Amino acid sequence: MAAWFGRRQNCRFNQQTRGIMGERTLRRDRAPKRGGQAEGAHRKTVLGGACAAAVFALVPIQLAGAQTPDHSPSARAADATPHSLPTRVGVLTWNICGALSRDGSPSCPGTSRGKINELVDRVNHDRSIAVVMIQEACESLHSRPLQDALNHAGSGEWVVRHRTAKSPGTDNPVRCPRTGRKDAGVAVAMKKLPGTDLVYDKQGKPGWDMTFTSTSEPGGKHTQGAACLQDRGNKLLACTSHFANANADPSKQMRRASARDFRNQARSWQNGGYRTVIGGDLNLKPGDSAIRPLYSGNFEADSDEKCTTTGPWYLKGCRNAAGDKLDYIFFSDRGWDLVQGRPIYVGSWSYNIGRLSDHWMLRGVVRPSA
Repeated sequence: MAAWFGRRQNCRFNQQTRGIMGERTLRRDRAPKRGGQAEGAHRKTVLGGACAAAVFALVPIQLAGAQTPDHSPSARAADATPHSLPTRVGVLTWNICGALSRDGSPSCPGTSRGKINELVDRVNHDRSIAVVMIQEACESLHSRPLQDALNHAGSGEWVVRHRTAKSPGTDNPVRCPRTGRKDAGVAVAMKKLPGTDLVYDKQGKPGWDMTFTSTSEPGGKHTQGAACLQDRGNKLLACTSHFANANADPSKQMRRASARDFRNQARSWQNGGYRTVIGGDLNLKPGDSAIRPLYSGNFEADSDEKCTTTGPWYLKGCRNAAGDKLDYIFFSDRGWDLVQGRPIYVGSWSYNIGRLSDHWMLRGVVRPSA
C-alpha cells in the first residue's frame, strides 16, 4: 500500500487532485460469450504479468513475511499441477476509506462495521467471489474483522493478509486515526478452493508482503508494495496495493516505478505457470502513461468502459463527471478469460448514497482457460 496519508486526493468532497492513469495497451478481440453476452476475449501470451493491486500466485512457505519470495520461475513451475478451479472466479476491490479519519467523518464516511457488513453481504450474494481486496484499512478495525465475518459460521474457508503501510522514505508505520494504532494499510482475502495449499510466512500468517524495489525514496528506502496470498495447490496468486497519491508523489515517479515493479513481479510468477490477479487503488487514471506497464501481459476487468470508481453519489454511474477511475483489477493474460467487469453502484442504502466510502467497489469475473 502506498502512502496515502495526509490530505486525500480522491475524496468524494475534494475531486480537484487526482492520480493520473496510463493508456491501455491491451489488445483485445470482441467475441460472443455464453448466455448471449458479449465479453472481451483476450489474446493469450506465454509471458504474463502485472502486479497492480491484486495478484494470484505462489510463494514458498519459508518466505519471510515482509519479503517477496526469491524463487526462480523454474522452481515455481515444479510445484504441483493446479487442481480444478471453479468455472467462474469473482474478484472485488474497494477502497473502504477507513484509515484516514474517525468513524463518521465527512471526508471518509461510514462506520467500520458498516464497511465490513457491505463486503460480506456482497460475498454472500455472489458465491463466485474468491478474492476480496481492500485499501485504506486498519488491521484491527477492518482486516481481522473481515476474516471473522467471512468465516462467521466457523467454516474457516477464508484467509486474510494485511500489509501495514509506511510513510515514504521512512520506517514509520502509518497510524490509524480511528484507533491510534500503527496498522493502516491494505488487505487481501482469499477463499480456500478445492485443492488449496496456502503459503504462510515465518510468523505463521498466511501470505507474504511484496516490496516494490525500484521506487526512488529518501534514504534508499522502499516503502511501496502489496499484500499477497498464494495458493500453491492451485497455482494462484492474489495481491493488492495502494499507490501513493499526488501529495506524496507529485511527479508520479513513485507510482510509475510501482506499476513497473508490480507488473514485473507478477510476470515472474506467470512465467512459472501461475495465474495472477492483482489490483487496488492505484491513484492513476486510464490516460496516464504510468499505468501502461500493467497492461503488458495482463488485462483489466473494466478495460472497455473504464467506468469511474469515485465521485459524488448523486452523479454516480459509468461517466461520473466529478469522478475518476482509480481502482483496477488486472488478470494475467495466461489462464483467464474475462466474463464481466464493472463498478458496483448499487448496494445497501448507506452504500447507495456514498455513506460508506468515497469509492465504489469494482468487480471482475473471469473464467479459467488453458
